[in-house]
Amino acid sequence: MKRAAYKDLLHWKSNKFHRPLLVYGARRTGKTYLLKEFAKTEYEKVIYLNFEENPDYKTVFQNEPEASRVLREISSLSKIDVTPGNTLLIWDEIQSCPEALSVLPDFVESDFGFDIIVCGFLPASPKAEAKIEELKQSRTIETLRIFPFSYDEFLSATGHDNMAGLLRSLDWGAIGSLLPKYNQYLKEYLFCGGMPQAVAAFVEGQLPSQVRAVQKDLLTASDNDILRFAPKRHIDEITAVLNSVFPQLLDENQKFNLSKLKEGARLKDYESSISWLVRAGLIHKVHKLSTVSMPIEFFQDARSFKLFPFDSGMAAALADIDPARILVGDEAFKGFNGALLQTLVLNQIALRGDPVCYYGAQGSTLSIDFIVQEFSRIFPVEVMPYQNGNSKAMRLFVEKNPGRNGIRASLDNHFGREWMDNVPVYAVSFFLAGLV
Repeated sequence: MKRAAYKDLLHWKSNKFHRPLLVYGARRTGKTYLLKEFAKTEYEKVIYLNFEENPDYKTVFQNEPEASRVLREISSLSKIDVTPGNTLLIWDEIQSCPEALSVLPDFVESDFGFDIIVCGFLPASPKAEAKIEELKQSRTIETLRIFPFSYDEFLSATGHDNMAGLLRSLDWGAIGSLLPKYNQYLKEYLFCGGMPQAVAAFVEGQLPSQVRAVQKDLLTASDNDILRFAPKRHIDEITAVLNSVFPQLLDENQKFNLSKLKEGARLKDYESSISWLVRAGLIHKVHKLSTVSMPIEFFQDARSFKLFPFDSGMAAALADIDPARILVGDEAFKGFNGALLQTLVLNQIALRGDPVCYYGAQGSTLSIDFIVQEFSRIFPVEVMPYQNGNSKAMRLFVEKNPGRNGIRASLDNHFGREWMDNVPVYAVSFFLAGLV
């Protein structure tokens, strides 16, 4: 199944001055599979080191971090002769050998002509997280985050590559003629989600109950990851937060309420647990913004926030939502307090890496689902399934903030107004890209 991130890897490889690449993201989002496919297709030689499957490789990095010695030893262990210009080194499950990160600066400085990709689940190792941050600050490494399948990737995987292409190119005329199909397939995506194993089961034609069984297995694996990798003192809080994310989005104002986890709960008691889940890629944290100014992170309210799931299918499975409620009728669009469509839009924004908050006016009930900063511009984004919905909040926001024209994400095709653009809910990321 094709992944959009493959093009990102090609772009990295084609840059003459590229540095070692860190590939990260939530577990089981297809990182290792993608890298192996990339290596097999784009390189003559590959040395793949998995520090969990073969702990012997760790011994190579226990001594002084000297690149030429490391090359000799891993070449000997793998029985592959490395040659400059056509060899890729992949160091997988780097959290099990954070010492390997210490040799990367010497590789960059020595410029041996080998490409290096490191991959892993960083929240499992505070030492690895700290070292990666150091390497990022010194510009020793580049980074690429892998997400679950996006809607356009799902379309390609399910045999609708042409529709995916029209979406990416924002061919509004063609999209408009196919709008009922886009919206029907959207329900399938909201149910299935983007985890590769669930998408594969759906593509194989398995029944909704069978796809849901795959999702449940993934949830079990995620629970085991938390038990294995999370700080022991925070496991109960991490689990409680994760289980409460989607149910709290069903509340009217959607603000995450810690008192629903435990009476008298304070932010300081859960801050580390929420941070771990965000770094693990399992949730998104969106802070409240009352003052619209840039950079928006400087003006966000640290104590008021919403939490969103990283995948609609996994969220629905965790909440035990009957698949028929999503696949049949329009409850997926009109129900669940808009949480499924909001999650879809937020994941598109996260894929772009844009700073994002939600807006809540001081002393007023005026609110906007998302405020997105795209370089030097700010866009309010309102998620509203149908264009005949009330956009009073968006209009008032634009009146109070001249020049901040809005984006309304709906199930209708694109059309423009003086104060906002209506964009299909699954085309927000491509529309934002076109505004840069």
